[in-house]
Amino acid sequence: MDHVNDSRRTRRSLVPGLLLSGVAVVALVAFVDPARAIDVLVSARPAPLVIAIAVSIAGLIARAAAARQLIDGRIGLGGSFAALNIGYLGNNLLPLRAGEAIRSVLIGRRSGLGLVGGAAAVAAERVLDVLFAASILLASLPSVRVEMGGTPVLPAVAVASVAITGLIVTARHRRRLLAWLEPRLAHRPRIAHWLPRLATALDGFARPRRLLAAAGWLAVSWALAVLFFWLVLRAFIPAAPLEWAAFGIGVLAFGIALPSSPGAVGVYEAAWVGALALCGVASADALAFAVAAHGITFAITSIFGVVALVRQAPDGHGIADRARRLAGTRDLPTPEEAAQ
Repeated sequence: MDHVNDSRRTRRSLVPGLLLSGVAVVALVAFVDPARAIDVLVSARPAPLVIAIAVSIAGLIARAAAARQLIDGRIGLGGSFAALNIGYLGNNLLPLRAGEAIRSVLIGRRSGLGLVGGAAAVAAERVLDVLFAASILLASLPSVRVEMGGTPVLPAVAVASVAITGLIVTARHRRRLLAWLEPRLAHRPRIAHWLPRLATALDGFARPRRLLAAAGWLAVSWALAVLFFWLVLRAFIPAAPLEWAAFGIGVLAFGIALPSSPGAVGVYEAAWVGALALCGVASADALAFAVAAHGITFAITSIFGVVALVRQAPDGHGIADRARRLAGTRDLPTPEEAAQ
């Protein structure tokens, strides 16, 4: 009975995202000439697209390096890169950004921090992403003559700044906080069970060097992302300035945060078409660019994600079965708990 109720709740939770993606697709079809967009798409210059692919892969490596720093270097760059792309593959194919949960499980298992540690690292990365996205968007607003009044960027920056500050303070005083909480949660063994894991998971955040290194690698990944979109944009509009790509990626970062279908189909394209319209780009050109950029990122992360799954799949189990196992795996004990 509980399984049936969970399935119903899951199906209901999919409705808002599917509706939003559907509305975005309908709006694009209604306001953009599909034939013109196809003509623009097939006439793209190939050289910038080839360079953009290499830049995109470099950006993924930088992001994997940042994630590794956030778990105190407990896994190698290869393991972090594999977990990142398996997570992206999950987001590409599954609703509700399920790839983030899968990635948390993978990072937790490989690092020995458990699900709590993996989830803490992914959450911290997202908070830093908000700061970078908001900073890029704010910096690019004057270049596209967009007024700052009424934008949600400043509140987002404030919330993210408070969150990361709170995380650092909590991490620095985690042992004292743990000692204070343990006797008060003794009557709640399930909650108390997670406290040592949470304290271990915060080790990396208590070291400023690790946090600064993670922020530095994320800054590199964001810079490469701007460069990627600029290169793809120049494949369609050779005179496009870098500021258009910066503004668009800022809009995209907040746009795809809304619920949508797997892969953010429709919402991704609508965010770019809207952003580039403010830059004076024709809707057909903007849609052709958005489809190309989305297709490249979808293909790269899916290919790397499938390869990582194949490498991790045990004998006798296929990719789909391995993905289900990863998505459904419960938290594993830390090495210290296993020794006990």
